[in-house]
Amino acid sequence: MLKHFTLAIALAAASSALAQPCTPNPLYADSIFGVWPDTIDNFMPGQLGIPYSQDLNLIVPPDAQDIDPTFPNVQIDSIVLNGVAGLPTGLSVACASQTPGPCTYLPSQLGCGVISGTPSEAGFFPLDVNVTGYFTLFGNVVPYPLTFTGYHIFVLDPTSVADAGPVGLASVRNVPNPFTTRTQVEFQLARGGLVNLSVFDLLGAQVDAISAIGRPGLNRIAFERSDLQEGVYLYKVEAGGEVFTGRMMLNR
Repeated sequence: MLKHFTLAIALAAASSALAQPCTPNPLYADSIFGVWPDTIDNFMPGQLGIPYSQDLNLIVPPDAQDIDPTFPNVQIDSIVLNGVAGLPTGLSVACASQTPGPCTYLPSQLGCGVISGTPSEAGFFPLDVNVTGYFTLFGNVVPYPLTFTGYHIFVLDPTSVADAGPVGLASVRNVPNPFTTRTQVEFQLARGGLVNLSVFDLLGAQVDAISAIGRPGLNRIAFERSDLQEGVYLYKVEAGGEVFTGRMMLNR
């Protein structure tokens, strides 16, 4: 009987693991705390009628003052993700909870969530990430609602810009440069559109290719490849028939 009971628990745990909507990215496992992407990288753009998926990785800090220095010096018991307000129609949030409760994250443990679906409306959507923090204060667990702003999703409708003329690709650069592990290719667009980033070694061999939907204004595409040797690489940004070629230096 005990053997069967143990097997049932193992099967239930395996089923629960398979049902998780996301897997934490081990790239962030050694971090003390944080949220990735942050509001500088922000969520990637989407395209109307095209399936969308954006992973969110996070490590909850152990102390409330790590979130806001004005908070009292109290321990965080957990953070519950209540939802993301302002999402375009067709997208929703799911998360891999670290407790039996829904969307609950524990301090100092790498967790994840995902925004996914197929957007059915285009535009620029500012988002509010609503959470409840549970703190231990004078021996009691106290809930505290928090809202984090600064995130957004831009959803492009390609039919509305098909004949709109040049996209106005400008101010292209990669930051930092030189870089050791990760750099971001920054550029400005006058209007949204498909953007292709290609990276080549000095012999002309392509080492990476990334496509994204750019929005009007400042855009960033992150480039990170731990398997590349240090040296100079060429990168090409293409958008709406306009092309920019630059150099990036990888220093290990």
